[in-house]
Amino acid sequence: MLTATCDYVFKRSDELSAQEREQFRALFERVFAKTLSQEQFERKFCWTPLGFSHHGLMVTEGQIVGAYNLIPYRYSCFGSQELFALSVDAMIDEEHRSGPFNMVKMAKLVYEGAARDGVVFAFGFPNDQAYVFTKRVLRWRDIGELEFYALPINIGAVRASLKWADPLSRLFSSGFVRLPRLSRPRKTDFAVEKVCDDLYRRHRYDDRHHTVALSRGGECTLRVCEEDDGIRALYIIDVTPLTADRLAEAVRHARDMAASRADLLLYVGWLPFSPQGLVRVPPSRCPRRIKMCGRILDPTRVDDRILKMANWNVNVSNFDVR
Repeated sequence: MLTATCDYVFKRSDELSAQEREQFRALFERVFAKTLSQEQFERKFCWTPLGFSHHGLMVTEGQIVGAYNLIPYRYSCFGSQELFALSVDAMIDEEHRSGPFNMVKMAKLVYEGAARDGVVFAFGFPNDQAYVFTKRVLRWRDIGELEFYALPINIGAVRASLKWADPLSRLFSSGFVRLPRLSRPRKTDFAVEKVCDDLYRRHRYDDRHHTVALSRGGECTLRVCEEDDGIRALYIIDVTPLTADRLAEAVRHARDMAASRADLLLYVGWLPFSPQGLVRVPPSRCPRRIKMCGRILDPTRVDDRILKMANWNVNVSNFDVR
């Protein structure tokens, strides 16, 4: 029995035909067991600073059976503005997963095509299954891990045996977020952070997200999600600008919103200060590890400083999980 040969092609989103987009979306549904509508495809891959994203495609007998994708974003990076790209939705049909080199060939095409369009750095948050492959085969490098900061609203949702204490935990959380800070936080100055403009907000957020105005022109973005274990978590997705005072203000707004809508407050990211009103979750108690990796595509524009987490303002707003 002959095995069908595979072709590997690079395409930008705006170069995909209607049929290719349909095949891409069908592949997404087969691999991830969830739908990607035409509108969702357009928003995710085309509402970008370039008007498109980058795709390495594996094609067999006219059908897309694999894809490796980078979405471009604008980032402020050590005083200049650069194009970075987020790795998302790498996928291969189950019957074509014969080894690692199919993904390598698609990724190589994407790195070269993205670099031609001015992308200087690719980054991502591979799950445990993809992490080793991303590091060892694709030659990405570690940046660090995001941390979880939490505040239970209904403690019984987190530990069923403490359901009786829910009224006390609600009372405690309301007071805890309003305790005065005992020391002055150090000034935050991030060398690397996304450009949070209207284009970014239009691309990243939808009607499931709530934007709340903060003092002195700041804002925070919130979203309630029901986790797999049934806990209703209110995520503080992002705070702009990210300072200790603004995050504390966002936590107070989120606590008021969570009073009737969520069991738990969460902020997931890297912080150079202790957040007021939230408690760092020990690594052993975190629901999952979120590892950040990256690959330099243009060493004339960025250097190894980009691979140090301490230089980044990063949280779940930088990727598409919430």
